[in-house]
Amino acid sequence: MPMTSRERVERAIRFEKPDRPPFNFWMDRRRMAELEASFGPEFRVTHFGVDVIESYGCVPPFPTGTFKEQAGTQWMVAELFEDWRDTAAIPMPELRYDEIFAGLEAHLQHFPEHAVIVNSPNVLTLIEGMRKQEHVYMDMVMYPDEVQAFFHRMSDVMAAIAERACKYDIAALYVQDDVAFNGGLLISPEQLREYILPHWKKVIDIGHAHDLPIFFHTDGKVDAVWSLFRDELGIRMLNPLQPELHDFKAFKQENHGKMGVYGGLATNRIHEMTPEAVHEHVSQLHTLLGKEGGLIISSHDMDYAVTTAQLEALADAVKNCG
Repeated sequence: MPMTSRERVERAIRFEKPDRPPFNFWMDRRRMAELEASFGPEFRVTHFGVDVIESYGCVPPFPTGTFKEQAGTQWMVAELFEDWRDTAAIPMPELRYDEIFAGLEAHLQHFPEHAVIVNSPNVLTLIEGMRKQEHVYMDMVMYPDEVQAFFHRMSDVMAAIAERACKYDIAALYVQDDVAFNGGLLISPEQLREYILPHWKKVIDIGHAHDLPIFFHTDGKVDAVWSLFRDELGIRMLNPLQPELHDFKAFKQENHGKMGVYGGLATNRIHEMTPEAVHEHVSQLHTLLGKEGGLIISSHDMDYAVTTAQLEALADAVKNCG
């Protein structure tokens, strides 16, 4: 008898062998809107059969700078503030829990057999909506007290939301902050521990207190801090672990049984593959990382050009692993 999606995910994150690897995928938001128009809301579940539902709505509206959309991407054209002394007067959002958790409650009600995880962006993600990234890392050094005070105000909000979210029947808490690019970390591991880790831990410790596994998202090359994620933060599943940037054999040798992968797909190449190549790519990923559990196959944002046929090949390939 086939496992439910949630059973499949839970076995994978316990490093036990599921009937097949669980999966999910993301793509350019314009392409997602087109597919939603064709197949309806939650088309990844209803049409393609993914196992994971990321409940994004559990974040109140933080203040932001001014953005302009270009080619499907939002670009900041005016920062929310220039002087860090002004951040003390920036209000934090009201915690209207009925509104914050309406989407999560709908997911849990409509998809009771799926693994619903709650997305929890942290301070770097939130501050990048207010100030340009190239300024933020210099600000940490130049205005450490002001930065930390503002970061604590934001992480206090996300911790309060996490405390409520973990009382729902969710499969995991999913913390998100980008700390790397294709060439490596944006700041040193020592600076990461000093400036950012306390805010991550504030939320992560709540998840652990509720016996929930923790997923973590960061783009880029992060092999320098695998041990930090695994040992200091107790991360169970790391996303997306881009294959062009990481040695999967080394990752498995170092982390299997403690930290697995939620990702692994070559996001930057799926739109160029034939259906046969998609099948081969998925099979190789499963062989490298997933035969003994520890893998939820997923992508970061696939290119706008990705076709329905390629996505259906992806879903078919995953469902034929095992």
